Amino acid sequence: MESSLALVDLHCHVLPNVDDGADDDEMALRMLRASAASGVARVVATPHAHHCPAELIPRLVERLNGRAKRAGIAIEVLPGQEVRLGAHIVERLAAGELLTLNQTRYLLLELPLSGSWPSYLDEVVDDLQARGYRPILAHAERYPDVQRNPRLVEPLVARGVPVQLNADSLGEKAERGARPAAEYLLAHHLAHLIASDAHSDYWRPPRLDAALARASELAGDSYGRWMIAASWSVLRGEPLDLPSTCGVAEPGADLPV
Repeated sequence: MESSLALVDLHCHVLPNVDDGADDDEMALRMLRASAASGVARVVATPHAHHCPAELIPRLVERLNGRAKRAGIAIEVLPGQEVRLGAHIVERLAAGELLTLNQTRYLLLELPLSGSWPSYLDEVVDDLQARGYRPILAHAERYPDVQRNPRLVEPLVARGVPVQLNADSLGEKAERGARPAAEYLLAHHLAHLIASDAHSDYWRPPRLDAALARASELAGDSYGRWMIAASWSVLRGEPLDLPSTCGVAEPGADLPV
C-alpha cells in the first residue's frame, strides 16, 4: 500500500478537557503532531456525547484548529461525537443534541463494553437508517461478545453498517482479546474503517499508518486501499458500498494524496 496516501482519522478524543481524552491544549497538539507524522490529514474530534454537549464542539474544534495552525501542524480537525447506544437517538439528533461525523449522515455508535450484546441494537439501527442516518459500529473488536464470536457483526454488515477498528488493536500493545478479533474481522472483510480512538499521545496513540499496513497484510493490498478510500467517503458523506466478504475490488474513486 502506498505510504503517500493521505489518511483520515474518524474517531479521536483530541478535544482538550471535555471527556477522558486530551487533558489540555498541549496534549491535544502533541496528538495532532503524532497524527500528522503518521500521514493523517483530517481528524474528526469525537468526544463522548454523554460527557460533552454537542453545542460546545464546533467552537472547541475551531479553537483547536487555530492553535494547530499557529503551531505549524498541517492537519484539520472536524466536528463529531461518539454516541452511546440508547433510547431516543433519532429524536436527539433531530433536536441538535447529538452530532454526526463532519455534519454528514454518518453516526459513530458505541455499544456497552460490559454485559451481553444489546438486544435492541437492531431496532436502533432500523430507526436510524429509516431516517437516512448511517450508523458506524465503533471499535467492534473491543466488545466481549465479538471477541468470543467475531461473526456476530455479520448481520449488521449485511444491513450496510460499517465496522470500525482501533489502530492500536492491531499492534503489540492491544487490549486483551482485541487483536485476535480485529485480525479475524479484517481477514474476513468484516471491518471497513480503521481509526485511532486516541485518548492521549500515549494511550492508543493517534497513529494509523502501521495499522493500515497490517490490515493490508491480513486482507490484501486492494482492501487496504479500499479502507482508506472508505474513510474519505465517510468524511464527505458519500454512500459506502460495503464489499463482499468473498473479495473486494479496487476503489473506484481517486484517493487524496
